[in-house]
Amino acid sequence: MAQKFLSIRESDYERCKTRTANAPWVRLYRSLFREREFRNMSISSRYLYIGLIMLATEHENRVYNDPTWIGQLLDIPQTEVNLKPLYRGGFLQASNVHRVLREREGEREGERDCASAPLPKVVSKPKEIKRPLPPDFMFNERAEAMAKGRGLDVHAELSAFKDRNLATGATYIDWQAAFRNWLRNAVKFAAKGGR
Repeated sequence: MAQKFLSIRESDYERCKTRTANAPWVRLYRSLFREREFRNMSISSRYLYIGLIMLATEHENRVYNDPTWIGQLLDIPQTEVNLKPLYRGGFLQASNVHRVLREREGEREGERDCASAPLPKVVSKPKEIKRPLPPDFMFNERAEAMAKGRGLDVHAELSAFKDRNLATGATYIDWQAAFRNWLRNAVKFAAKGGR
């Protein structure tokens, strides 16, 4: 007699705890992708298993053992729903008995509360843009103090700095920092015989 239901190995994933059957997310564990049995399966068997994990989370880890039904839900042709490699690898279990659902969702191991553990959001710092020399660029007090401390004429250095960067079309994120670098290098270049 054919087994009526399939169950997925629960050590491969973590399901969001909700009151509805459709969890908004499922977390796969990396260890699944490191397992020899999983890596030795064909790509189609791996895809099928990940699809079965999604179905299992929607149906309390009770998936009908019906290739036509599985194929329709996963958008896979029925002829390509081959469960044998998954059984051999120990990824699936089958039974004729309905699984007894636990009384409370919160008692299930491997589940996380969606409200307390939302999906991590990737927050990236906005990329700073390099810009050409502003026409009204002037040095700040920090650069002026740096020039005085090095014995440089800050106005002459600013004029040379502007000419050089306009001539080359240089772009920088921070023009004040670029000017301070210019002042640091001015002493070195002066020692070598000028800029």
